[in-house]
Amino acid sequence: MKHRTLIIIVIFIVALVAVPISTLAMPDRQISEVERRPLAQAMSYQEYLKSHYGAELADYFAYLETYLLDQFPFRDDLRVLTAMARVYGLRQRDNNMYYKVGEHLSKLDPVIRENAVQSALSLFNEVCRTYFSGQGKHVFALIPDKNAFMAESGGYPHFQYDSFLEMVSSELDAQTQILPLLEYLSLDDYYRTDPHWDQTKLLAVADALLQMLGVRNDAQDEGYETHVHSSYFGTFAGQAALPVKPDELAWLTNETLDQAIVYDAITKQTASIYQTDKLEGTDPYDLFLGGAQALLSVKNLKQLNGRQLVVFRDSYGSSMVPLLIADYSEIVVVDLRYVSMSVAAGLVDIHADADVLLLYSTSVLNSPGAFKQ
Repeated sequence: MKHRTLIIIVIFIVALVAVPISTLAMPDRQISEVERRPLAQAMSYQEYLKSHYGAELADYFAYLETYLLDQFPFRDDLRVLTAMARVYGLRQRDNNMYYKVGEHLSKLDPVIRENAVQSALSLFNEVCRTYFSGQGKHVFALIPDKNAFMAESGGYPHFQYDSFLEMVSSELDAQTQILPLLEYLSLDDYYRTDPHWDQTKLLAVADALLQMLGVRNDAQDEGYETHVHSSYFGTFAGQAALPVKPDELAWLTNETLDQAIVYDAITKQTASIYQTDKLEGTDPYDLFLGGAQALLSVKNLKQLNGRQLVVFRDSYGSSMVPLLIADYSEIVVVDLRYVSMSVAAGLVDIHADADVLLLYSTSVLNSPGAFKQ
């Protein structure tokens, strides 16, 4: 018995010493492809003080703890084992706020943060009043997150979509028409492993948006061809660390979209609407308009009516914009999380009488400090 106890103690001490040594000996990983985030890198105390003004020794030790956890050997495998132990072994309802209902993953977001929502809507009002004084249509469309379809059925807390919509209605200027999108969507219209919606299932949503914008075009009659990228694991797959089957990432093309030109007003570079090289990158969803871009101009070479649509959007809008282009000569795509409207107006030609579409998900509107003021 004494020998067995001694062996256990020795193994424990060896593991306790070997893990941090191996962590320090192995080259640091720059990013976690599974979690899609940068990992903490090694820094000496002096280097840390230079990059963290006013930090103290206790702060550096906290950083070291984060660094060692980020660079822990076999970290991704251990995250999966830990998540499975919590959810399937200990019967916890979620793993770090991520949960699974059927084959769908989502992240809990149970409370409406009124200050964040009101701040965002106030910004939208200011933008519309300042930059769009013409006769163009102004439409706000509220995208429900997956929790609107999953939470209640799985017994998880979540705010009511209608409550969120009531706040939007009470805060937005009267000239902005509001389009609830809940009735046009179901859980099957979203990826199972990702928060985003599937572009190939959004034609009814596109039709509703175009009709409210006063465009008679029928998005479902554009002769689309479907392309598929298999084995797509979305953001939630890595963050939840729970076993799940891969999705298929699909997108729609036609002659108009193939010829459209996307101009990045920040980098001064041009690209296509679908950037297929992104399929092999960290986040394949960046296929749509290149992902998180602050300010884009999408030119439709087959439409000469001079009509402009300005879309204020989050990442959900990346896959919706291509479905709206047919009846516009240009769509200006603005992400107010990364660029202020004053800067955007100085970089692209925005018409005062342009149509305006505010296309936002509840999850982004409910995030404090999400937008540049």
